[in-house]
Amino acid sequence: MELLEPKPKKNCKSASDFQLPIIFKKDGSVRKLKGTFNDFSVVIENEEDMKSVVTMGNFGKANLSRNYPQFCNVKSQIIRARQYERRKEWAGTAPDKRNVKKVIVVPDSEEENEDYFVNLKPEYQIDQSGLRETVWLSLEEAFFLTNALNCLDIFYEDRILQPEEAWKLFSETDEHFIPNYIAYYYYRTKYWIVKPGIKFGGDFLLYKQGPAFYHASYVVIIDSINENSERITSLSRRSMDNVSLTSLNRLCETAGKELLILQITWPDNVQVNFNDLSDFTIKEILMRRWIPTQERHTEDV
Repeated sequence: MELLEPKPKKNCKSASDFQLPIIFKKDGSVRKLKGTFNDFSVVIENEEDMKSVVTMGNFGKANLSRNYPQFCNVKSQIIRARQYERRKEWAGTAPDKRNVKKVIVVPDSEEENEDYFVNLKPEYQIDQSGLRETVWLSLEEAFFLTNALNCLDIFYEDRILQPEEAWKLFSETDEHFIPNYIAYYYYRTKYWIVKPGIKFGGDFLLYKQGPAFYHASYVVIIDSINENSERITSLSRRSMDNVSLTSLNRLCETAGKELLILQITWPDNVQVNFNDLSDFTIKEILMRRWIPTQERHTEDV
């Protein structure tokens, strides 16, 4: 079976090499990035740390920017009218006068209208909400950085979490954290950029070099089974029948991606050790629709 080549984005130069946010100090030690666990994800607020995780390995997602985070305030942010009204509500009667900034407010566009840009009429407004750009890490990204790369300190309740504490806390926060991390670790070690796949109905999206350079190649869904090849009900998050898989596969085809099923075989009576995941067996299944006119092979007579 021939694999499809990743599709590069237009007018984007590919990254020269694969980097990770491991920065050495003059004394030879690794500079630790700082993040705070907010009971949902890990938030990085320091500007230098945000630049490091985003530009060196494509970790995290900015909370305000749609694509690449805006680290500086040189350019005024462009927001919709409904966003500006919402920010005024957040500011309320106690505006943050220390973080006042100008924003460009444009009208809302609920429908596709060819005249929208003709009558745009943007306005300068003052934003006193105090909202700042931050980078949010998923639980899998945060644990990978703190345990596998040892370059992130995770703060929770005014103290730094040790890897075993973070593992326990993340597992309690998200019941699917362990299979998610196994899949995340597996693909990260294969030099894929791994991002959430919820918008395509999957668990993860796999990118070559990152979303800024290539379109996602695969939509990954995780299927947890035991050693008897029986699906583990407690870890099941979707129906795996033929109709559901065929529907998801057609969606992936429409979006120019391929559906990849990652089967994780859980060993019986083995406690999960985050430093040794070798007890788990991983099998990848690439799902494709069989089209007779494309799959017919001619045989030499």
